[in-house]
Amino acid sequence: MKVFYKYIDKFESFFLRKEVLVFLLICFSGILIYKRIIWDKGVSPLIQSDSQIKLYQTIEYKIHGLNSHSCYLLDNSIDTQFEFYPFRYPWAFFSTNEVGNKTCVFQYPSFFSQFFSLLPFKYQFFNLIILLLYLFVCLVLIFSLKYILNLKSLEYALLCGVFFLVGYGITSAFEFSESVPAHLFLSIWFFAVLAIDLNKIIPNYLMFLIGFVGGISIFLRSESIIYIGITGLVSVYFYRNDFLVLIKKYFFLFIGLLFSILLFAYYNESQFGEIFGVRSKISLIDFTRLNFTERSHLVKEFFIGNENRIGFLFYCFPSISFFVYSVFKTEFSIIQKKVLSITVLSFVCIVLLSPYSSGGLYAGMRFTEFSYLLITIYACITIVSEKDVSKRRIFVLFVLLQIFLGIYHVRKNIRNLDYIKKYHEIYQSKLDEFPEAPVLHLSTFDLLLISDSFLKKPHWIVNHQKKFEMMEEKLREKGISRFQVFVYDFVPPKDDNVTDEFYKEWINTKFEIKSKYYEKQRDEKIAGFRLMLWKMK
Repeated sequence: MKVFYKYIDKFESFFLRKEVLVFLLICFSGILIYKRIIWDKGVSPLIQSDSQIKLYQTIEYKIHGLNSHSCYLLDNSIDTQFEFYPFRYPWAFFSTNEVGNKTCVFQYPSFFSQFFSLLPFKYQFFNLIILLLYLFVCLVLIFSLKYILNLKSLEYALLCGVFFLVGYGITSAFEFSESVPAHLFLSIWFFAVLAIDLNKIIPNYLMFLIGFVGGISIFLRSESIIYIGITGLVSVYFYRNDFLVLIKKYFFLFIGLLFSILLFAYYNESQFGEIFGVRSKISLIDFTRLNFTERSHLVKEFFIGNENRIGFLFYCFPSISFFVYSVFKTEFSIIQKKVLSITVLSFVCIVLLSPYSSGGLYAGMRFTEFSYLLITIYACITIVSEKDVSKRRIFVLFVLLQIFLGIYHVRKNIRNLDYIKKYHEIYQSKLDEFPEAPVLHLSTFDLLLISDSFLKKPHWIVNHQKKFEMMEEKLREKGISRFQVFVYDFVPPKDDNVTDEFYKEWINTKFEIKSKYYEKQRDEKIAGFRLMLWKMK
């Protein structure tokens, strides 16, 4: 056993060297940046699924101004009432205005797209900006831990930086997602809370600004309100006997948070009729429609995953072991108790209350990504606070195991994206081959990979034969000589987030086109999808 401990000590000593940890951070960051550049080169940048909706929303603001909330449409001369608009639930929300015209807005937070619409960069760089923000969150984590814990050296903070970098939150960093800036703002806010608890001096104006950015995070990711709310409730509990001290310490942080919430809630109410935006209305509808069985299924999938996504238990079992061991073997300080309480309570609330299956490619745990950052903070505080060398050795070992497991999962995630990019490039080149030919989709499932082709030429959906007949009349009247059809050639999988009715009406709707005015010229199959070219007779 002594020999075993000896090798464990050597193993940990090697990975706790500052130069080794810095090398790992630089190496991992370099690989991520390199892969992002590769994915965004070629015919089209790799933007798929939800990310492409946020891109279209950004372009709409860029072209028509920050008050233009309508769904992006390259050519509305054929479809003025959004009857053939390809994007439906959960991406778009349709309503009828006071004069009877149909309107369409995307459900994602407007502030994210409005901000990016102001940047002087081409949209091909948006993915890279999100990744760089993720790396910046990692830096904020490292130096904030050093500051609030008074670390004389950076080793443990760097170790936890690597721990965070290969966590499942990286899934959002691989996409054009508002999650990363939300986590940046929320992490700054949370570190301010910890700094106040540890009696660090923060100027009042700075606390106000930090509270303000904490409020912004709520309007980027709705689960932020749970993290902030649980933090507030836990703080009230810990200061239950000194409530005036609580008010004095957190006053300016709270005022900044409240001002931010009121300001952006007023904007959302005036623009969308909902204080938390369109997404909150859709989420509430989806929350109320779920029964106990469906909710239990979502919770089960979160923890054990499914055929497409890894679950929390398999991604984070070293972290779970860390938590269990610390609970039974560690004497907690007040700050450890507080961080542990916030981490566990917020995690449980989000998992139980979320009305959706956890999206996010290979690692499907998107709604709890900030929980992984809280786990990182708790791990660092616990390691630094532990005086018993043997216990600290075990804690470090759990962290290293999580890092190696994280590397394995990040590698699998990257390989999945490499595969998607390969066929994404083929699809986009085929669509670009006939730039004047609009694209018809027979199902909303076909929309996951249209990427920036939607910015280059019109795309419409015809989910049954009668709808197609209406569309071909419009195409003929406009003198459009040919069009493409892009369709998944098998039965699409049913997403847990949609109802059976929606699945039958908009997803499982493939049919063989019968045309009066056009004839099929090409019909090719690529990796499960079918791409056809039709030309006027």
